[in-house]
Amino acid sequence: MTTPPPLLEINGLRTWFPVRRGIISRTVGQVKAVDDVSLCVAEGETLGLVGESGCGKTTLGRTIVGLEQPRAGRILFQGRNLGRMSRRDRKAVSLHLQFIFQDPYASLNPRMTILDILTEGLGEHRLLRKAREEEAVRLLAEVGLPSDALYRYPFEFSGGQRQRISLARALSLRPSLVICDEPVSSLDVSVQAQVINLLMELREKHGLAYLFISHDLSVVRHLSDRIAVMYLGRIVEEGGAEAIMENPLHPYTQALLAAVLVPGRPRGQKLVLPGEPPSPLNPPPGCPFHTRCPKVMEICRKEYPAARTAEERRVNCHLHPADE
Repeated sequence: MTTPPPLLEINGLRTWFPVRRGIISRTVGQVKAVDDVSLCVAEGETLGLVGESGCGKTTLGRTIVGLEQPRAGRILFQGRNLGRMSRRDRKAVSLHLQFIFQDPYASLNPRMTILDILTEGLGEHRLLRKAREEEAVRLLAEVGLPSDALYRYPFEFSGGQRQRISLARALSLRPSLVICDEPVSSLDVSVQAQVINLLMELREKHGLAYLFISHDLSVVRHLSDRIAVMYLGRIVEEGGAEAIMENPLHPYTQALLAAVLVPGRPRGQKLVLPGEPPSPLNPPPGCPFHTRCPKVMEICRKEYPAARTAEERRVNCHLHPADE
């Protein structure tokens, strides 16, 4: 039996931002926000993308949906190269590829009613098959909000309710893949649990795939089938969620997990990394993590580790040679 192609496939993606100075705006460097990233997401799968703030997670998500332009690499969605599509074709594909922003208040137009927000995309793509009010009420019911919200404005809702509205807007076009950019990081813990459970219910109901971007490893573990760990614009480890959470191989992944508060764990077991992450404007040679790694070797300072398959996962680290 042949394996079906992934819903989303990313190969060698680079998203760099030029740094310009001077009167003539001369380019003096490049901020390497996303640097040679390769990932895939299967239909109905949730891939968790984790890493410190500033590692490039959000830029990767924005590049996939076309909000940022890549410098190099290839993005395939449903087997089609997004970079080679015409504007009309890209608009058609956007029906199946949606984005949920971290701050729901900033992503919702404060001058539009919830009715207008939920049906704007349907009208733009000429997909309204029934009355706007009827379609909007259906979407609100999907995310657990009452129908009397239709003629209210975003400022009249709590943070958790606004995030539900953002999710309903994404669902309005019946997507196959939803990119969630830290959708619960600004919410209270109890509200986080409600939104996460809602995401899981909608995944089962509609067969959705998620690229779930977060720095909260406990949330990612609960929601994800696989996890990819990102550091300074690169993927350093990728594999099954339980395998990575129970037995991380890359020292950076080990440090991330050690920073998670676990009831009953002695304080002495917490691993604190020295220093700060290097600047993506001037990354260090070799492995970008070697300046903070407690297990650094001489080869780490000179040569970037190639991706290796070790213990049924992909890891970029000289400590783990590939399986024979």
